[in-house]
Amino acid sequence: MAMLNPPRSLPGLARSLVNFLAASQKEWSEKELIATVKPEGLNDDKTAGDGISNTLAVLRAINMLSTGDDGAVSLAEGVRDVDPPLNVTKFRRLLHRHIFDAERDGDPWTRQRGDGDTSGARDLVRALSWFLAQDALGEPLSWVEKVQPRQSSQFKTDDHTEWAIQNDTRWGAFSRWAPALGFATPLFVRSRSCLVPLPVVAIEDALVDLPLDRLPVDDFLARLARRIPVIHGGAVRTSLVARLESDPDPGVTSEAVDSSVGQALRILEGRGRLLFERLPDAKGTLLSRFDEGRVTHVTVVLGAKK
Repeated sequence: MAMLNPPRSLPGLARSLVNFLAASQKEWSEKELIATVKPEGLNDDKTAGDGISNTLAVLRAINMLSTGDDGAVSLAEGVRDVDPPLNVTKFRRLLHRHIFDAERDGDPWTRQRGDGDTSGARDLVRALSWFLAQDALGEPLSWVEKVQPRQSSQFKTDDHTEWAIQNDTRWGAFSRWAPALGFATPLFVRSRSCLVPLPVVAIEDALVDLPLDRLPVDDFLARLARRIPVIHGGAVRTSLVARLESDPDPGVTSEAVDSSVGQALRILEGRGRLLFERLPDAKGTLLSRFDEGRVTHVTVVLGAKK
């Protein structure tokens, strides 16, 4: 089972289902859940419950739900102790823990035959690693104009099975999950729905686990990449680059911070969540390929403005 196919899964519905199951403290059949979430008569189309079924399938894939031999659906071990209701932030952080599970999924860029290639969150994690390797300072990404031709060029093949995102149906699902997980900003450009690779929210979530000390910038970025393996320096991004034989991000090729990470850090600096310093005689790095001064140290700031 994959996260991008079934195509009608909904992140907001996933949070509602987890909160409902946590509050009810009982097992439900899938049919009962569909009847509860979509009351009879609301929409009688035979596919009306697909969004619920697809979302349940995604939650099973990442071990947030379990289904018994009798078909009863319940919260999986490790999720049962959540204190409902989970708000958007708490649920997003819970999703991160279940999506970035290397013990379960291994290296998603080590391709496998059959269903194993998309088991767990492998398909979504591959997609995120490729998406965040695109230029955050370039044009927003839409399927036809940017995503298809870039994948063809970067993977050096028109065989869609070798791509990170294989078709427009999976791009549609990705376009819901990436913003919900804090890795993208949606835009509407020239009558097209687009995404910008801008992981501000995901990086701000990760700051909670970092010390409030002044850190050398390289140490700070390495710690961040250990917590978010799909950004530059992370294990999944490194595996992608090995597959592509080069990193497609212009910031990296200019020996600056990856453009999506650099832009996100700038925004977090503006919000007062990060403090950058440029100390003399210390090793530094450019936050953008357009910068002249190098940042040498970073401090995470507690209780910043929104």
